[in-house]
Amino acid sequence: MNYPVDNALEQLKRFDPKQQLAILAAVEDKQRKETYIRFWKPQEQQIPHFNEFTDKTKIFGILGGNRSGKTEEGAFIAVAWALGKKFFEGFPSYKWIEKLPIPDPPSNIWVVGLDYSLLKMVIWFEKLRQGRGHPPLLPRDPDVIAKIVDGEFQVYFKNGSVITGKSADAGREKFQGASVDLVWIDEECEADVFDECYQRTADCAGRILLTLTPLTDTNSGVKTPWVYSLYEEMVKGRGDIKFVKLSVLKNPYVPEEEKKKLIEKWTGKFEEGARLYGDFIQRSGLVYNLWKPSVHLVESFRIPREWRRIVSIDPAATGTTAAIWGAIEPGSDNLYLYREYYESNQIVSSHAKAILMKNGSDPIDIWMIDPKWGSQRNNETHKSGLDLYRENGIPARLADINFEDYGLNASREYIAATLDKSPRHPKVFVFRDLKNFQFEIEHYTWDFYAKGELKGLGKDKPVKRNDHLMNAFQYLACLRPKGRKTGAFLRDEQTKQKYAQLNSYT
Repeated sequence: MNYPVDNALEQLKRFDPKQQLAILAAVEDKQRKETYIRFWKPQEQQIPHFNEFTDKTKIFGILGGNRSGKTEEGAFIAVAWALGKKFFEGFPSYKWIEKLPIPDPPSNIWVVGLDYSLLKMVIWFEKLRQGRGHPPLLPRDPDVIAKIVDGEFQVYFKNGSVITGKSADAGREKFQGASVDLVWIDEECEADVFDECYQRTADCAGRILLTLTPLTDTNSGVKTPWVYSLYEEMVKGRGDIKFVKLSVLKNPYVPEEEKKKLIEKWTGKFEEGARLYGDFIQRSGLVYNLWKPSVHLVESFRIPREWRRIVSIDPAATGTTAAIWGAIEPGSDNLYLYREYYESNQIVSSHAKAILMKNGSDPIDIWMIDPKWGSQRNNETHKSGLDLYRENGIPARLADINFEDYGLNASREYIAATLDKSPRHPKVFVFRDLKNFQFEIEHYTWDFYAKGELKGLGKDKPVKRNDHLMNAFQYLACLRPKGRKTGAFLRDEQTKQKYAQLNSYT
C-alpha cells in the first residue's frame, strides 16, 4: 500500500549519493516551511516551561520583556493545542508538547490581543500567518488547514479544531457564550475580560495561557491588577497557577549589540526588572507599608456589648459599597475592626437592608458615610445620599475628614502604633476573617505618573482602586474615637484570658 513511497525511493536510487542528499535536504526544507511548527525549537531558557505546564495547571503565565520570545512561545502552544499531539509524533517538536495537557482534537482556541492592531499585526500575521525570521507557525499544508478567514481572525482545521482571534478592547460582551479549551491572552487586558474568558473554560476544564510584560500593575494601565493578584496567589501556594519568566538578555536570536542597547536604556530605570528579566516591579508604593499581618490580624472574639461601636460606610451609586464595623476598647482606646460589608451593583435601599441585617442586634453608637457622596443630591428627587440612607433605617451622619489627606494620615498612625508597644497613640487590630479588608490594604498603592518625564515617579495620593474599605477605615480613624470610661471592661474570666492572648503581640 506504500506504492508512492516505494516508487519515490526507486527514483531516488538513480541519482548518485551527493544528489540524493541534496534531494532529501530539499524535501525536508519544503516540509519545514510548510509545517514549521513540527520543527520549532525553544530557546534554552524556555525548555523547562514545557515540563511545568502540567495537568494540574489551570493558568500558565509567561512573563518577559519585549523580544524575550514570550509571544512566539504562546503562539506555538496555541497552534499545537489545535493540532493535537499525534500531529507531532515522529517530528522534533514532539518532545516539547509531549507533556503539555493538550486534549485530543477538536479543540476550540481563543487568541486574545490587547487591541485590534496588536492582534492583527503581531499575533495574527507576524506569528501565525507570515512569520518573522522564521516561517509561520500555522501549517501551510492543505491536508491540515481547511479554511482561513483573515478578516474574522479564524482558522478552521481538518481535525475540527478552530482558532479565533479576539480583541480585548472590544469589551467583555464579545467574550460570552462559548466553551473554550484554551484561551491565550497576550498582554494584560481588563479584569472583566479575563473573568469572562475564565468562565468560558469552566465547563470543559479548559486552560488559560498568559504572555505579558509585567508592567501594567504598577503603571495603572488596568483598573484591577489581576495578573499580579494571580502571581501572589501562586506565591502563597495556589497549585493550579504557574508563572515562568523569560529574559531578553538570554534570547539567542537578539543580537548582542541590541542587548547592550537594551541594558543601557533600562538599567537604573523604573521598568528595568520587567523589561529585561520579566520580573514584576517591586511594589514599594504601598500606602500602608507598615501593615504586618502577623501583628495587625487577630482571631475573632466576642466583643463586650458595652464597648463603643461605630459603623463607617463608603457608599456608591454603582460599583462597590463597603462598610466596616469598629469597636473601641475602654482604657486604651484601641480600635478593633470586627466586621465588613462588601457588595456591588445594588440600590441604596438594598445596601441599607443588607448592612442592617449584617449588624444584627449590635448596639451602634455612630453610623457615618462618605461626606462627598452623602452630600450629593439626586437631580430628580433632590435628596442627598445621606437622606437615602436615613430613609432606609440607618441614622448616618457625614464623616468629618477636615482635609483630603486627614483620614489617610490618621489611619496610618493607627497602623504604625500597633507595631510599637511604647506609643500612647491607640492601636488598630483587624479580625482575621475580614478577607476583603486584608486584600485591599495589601493592594492599596500610591499613584504613579504613567507618562511624560515623571513616568514611574510617585504622586502624593493613592490609586483609586482597592480603596472601598480603606476609605471607610479612614473615615473611622478621623474620629479618633474614645472608649467608654465605665462599665465596659471584660467580665468573664475565659474571655479575659482569650483577650490577653490576642494582645500578646511580640
